[in-house]
Amino acid sequence: MRVSKCLLYLVPLFSLFGCSKQIENEVIKPSNSVKISHTYDEVQEYELFWETMFDVNSEDYYVYIYSNSCSHCEDLKDYIIEKALTRGDIYFVKGTSNDQIGNDPNKSKYAGNPGDIWILGYPSLLKITDKKCMKNLAGISQIKAELK
Repeated sequence: MRVSKCLLYLVPLFSLFGCSKQIENEVIKPSNSVKISHTYDEVQEYELFWETMFDVNSEDYYVYIYSNSCSHCEDLKDYIIEKALTRGDIYFVKGTSNDQIGNDPNKSKYAGNPGDIWILGYPSLLKITDKKCMKNLAGISQIKAELK
């Protein structure tokens, strides 16, 4: 008897809230945050080599240095490629075993020669202004804060 009384109260509530148009539409609506997966092929026109990172014909630009074997670079890949395609001032250098990696972010400050650049690891972002390295950033959070 108690079960039937409970059902008696629950069925009207379900019909009021369980099948409302609003909830139905929210379930059917496609997600607005569709994940787009980018590849580095999309930014081939922005590819540089370590030796040519200062050869861009622009006063201000960024050089993003990444490694295909870096999990942080993989996590940042869609974001950085989307920014590059939107902004047009981000260039890409694929890391090699010859890259100079150090722990002093100021060591490369004002460097104007690729041989004087020391990155902090992968991923790294260099800001080049008037053919000089003005910023040397590493890590996802620093790169995103710079490019926001």
